[in-house]
Amino acid sequence: MIWIKLGILLISFIYAGWLPYTVKKNIQHIDFDLNKYTLSFLSNKNLFGDTYVKAYKRLLFATAILNYLFFWLLSEFYDLGKNERFMRQIDTSFAFLTLLAFVPHNFYPYSRRNLALSIQRILHNLLAIVVFITLSMLIILFQTAILSDLHFIGLTGLIIIIVVILIVLFPIIRNGVNGVAEILFINGISIWSIFITITTFIK
Repeated sequence: MIWIKLGILLISFIYAGWLPYTVKKNIQHIDFDLNKYTLSFLSNKNLFGDTYVKAYKRLLFATAILNYLFFWLLSEFYDLGKNERFMRQIDTSFAFLTLLAFVPHNFYPYSRRNLALSIQRILHNLLAIVVFITLSMLIILFQTAILSDLHFIGLTGLIIIIVVILIVLFPIIRNGVNGVAEILFINGISIWSIFITITTFIK
């Protein structure tokens, strides 16, 4: 059991520390307006070149793997392997996050003349929305799964993720989806993962 705890601790440290730091560090080196662009524009070769496209793909794919491992370890520690809905959600979240990494964004307007690019843009935007929903649902399913046995961890974690979702939705409603909303979501998930890691480690 101690090895599972250490695994959760290590992945959470990378997940909550490395991801936000890497994103922040990269956008500081380029002319990137978080109020105007979403982070997925980093996958656009015409805007930022091959280097950022490759880095963006690797970052998202690494995030997908870390996300999968983190929740799989949580399922092992809290004995949630028989919770089919939760386990399926882990796979679903991983699949959509991985797909998002390999579907580049573009800024071309929707047009019948550029049908392929329009479809690509629609698909990317839909995947981004689905990732937000599936990851949020994954956390909610985890929290509700442990709520009956661990009231404090279950309820507090549930409150954290609900607050995060509401905070993220506020700028989305005002200005649409942009980098600010995405950064808020990343930071919110990081805070949640730190809370779960600490409470799991001392349990």
